[in-house]
Amino acid sequence: MKILTLLGSPKKDGNTAALLKAFTDGAASKGHEVEAVWLHEKDITPCNGCRFCKVDGVGTSKCVHDDDMTELYGTLKDADVIVHAFPVYWWSMPAQTKVMMDRIYAMDYSLFNGKAMYFLTTYNGADPNSGAALCENTLKEICDYLGMDFKGSLAVSARANPVKENKEALDRAYRMGTKV
Repeated sequence: MKILTLLGSPKKDGNTAALLKAFTDGAASKGHEVEAVWLHEKDITPCNGCRFCKVDGVGTSKCVHDDDMTELYGTLKDADVIVHAFPVYWWSMPAQTKVMMDRIYAMDYSLFNGKAMYFLTTYNGADPNSGAALCENTLKEICDYLGMDFKGSLAVSARANPVKENKEALDRAYRMGTKV
């Protein structure tokens, strides 16, 4: 199974990355192929809303912007499982994830039918965290719209200690990855 991970954190080695690594280690232990994308290093221009990408209302994955999203269209299409991993910023997803999500507009949405999605997030707030819940609900709505199967989420507060020191959270992420 092809798993695509989309790390939306500006920190390649931060709390969210630690949680994602535990997940991917679990998935790899079951023989799954994992492709990791760090969105912060990608050059993705915001969507213009110009509809250049649509033919008879269907996305073509061709955009007026010739940037790193061009390659990501194919990567998204080829994945069986998409894992969104990002920290909660101001009760929402960070800009790195949001700009990429907006550019999915250019794709044929039927390409997502039957794919699975997981969500991993960290935050510096207390539990329960409304920002994590809002982000999870957003991704669930997107899954419903695209015909994807939302398989689960893991939200971890890093307020008390860094995720890489939180054995319980890392174990939960690893186990989640083994169940893909």
